[in-house]
Amino acid sequence: MEKKKIVEKKPLALVTHHRPHIDDICGMWLLARFWKPRSAPVFRFVSSSERGPTDSTELWIGVGRGKFDEHKGDIGESATTLVYQFLLEAEVSFSSVQKAALDGLVRWVRDEDVGLHDAVENRAFSIAAMLRSHFDLHGHDSAVLVEFGFTLLDDIFAAMMNSETLSADWQKRAEFASIWGRAVGVESAAYGVDDFAYQQGFPLLVLLNPVRSFRAYRAAARSSVDLTETYEALKRVEPKADWYLHHSRKLLICGSDVAPDSHLSKLTLQDLIRAVQPFGGEK
Repeated sequence: MEKKKIVEKKPLALVTHHRPHIDDICGMWLLARFWKPRSAPVFRFVSSSERGPTDSTELWIGVGRGKFDEHKGDIGESATTLVYQFLLEAEVSFSSVQKAALDGLVRWVRDEDVGLHDAVENRAFSIAAMLRSHFDLHGHDSAVLVEFGFTLLDDIFAAMMNSETLSADWQKRAEFASIWGRAVGVESAAYGVDDFAYQQGFPLLVLLNPVRSFRAYRAAARSSVDLTETYEALKRVEPKADWYLHHSRKLLICGSDVAPDSHLSKLTLQDLIRAVQPFGGEK
């Protein structure tokens, strides 16, 4: 009996020009992460003068004058925006946090690609400068450059989703009075809540991380906040919880990534706020 031939399916190839720019890399990243994330794509690089694609298993991004190449006359667009529009039209499923983060990321990449960031100070610290240097330092290897760009975009996307989560959690904040000024309590697993609180004019943040069960009091460095009495009160209320008072007296925490073996507090956000009010309440 004749054996049937096994026809191997060619993997999806993402094609762009040599030394791709941020918008080409981001367009490829969008397709790799959200279009068919289970089928790992291969990368291919061609001259910017080539036209294509000629193979149904290839998607050309930023080159070839096709669907995802803005150089065919799409003024104000970039490879990234064209890919993103395609994903939205294809009804790829995004969570609300993902969608908000991607909207911001795609907008930033488009503005970078069309030159709106060229006059920004400290361009040596920009993503475009890092990509160019990485290409030069790693043998002018476009595949290495794309992998590096994917890592950067993964990290930036995570940071932007964090910002969206923070923004949503901030809407449910609890403000309260203290002798150091208006203070705020927030339940959030996002990082950077303290910096955001200080930027909004709050010298003191009471934070409960509902995912990791960490708790913290964080005060701005230039504030007059002193958390010593709060620390002593918490030790009386929860003697087995590992509350740590920083020597600055402006940071009081129970649980952190640097001390994962800590015995965690079980106090609610309102309990934490009440613990600071006897020593921070308005007089």
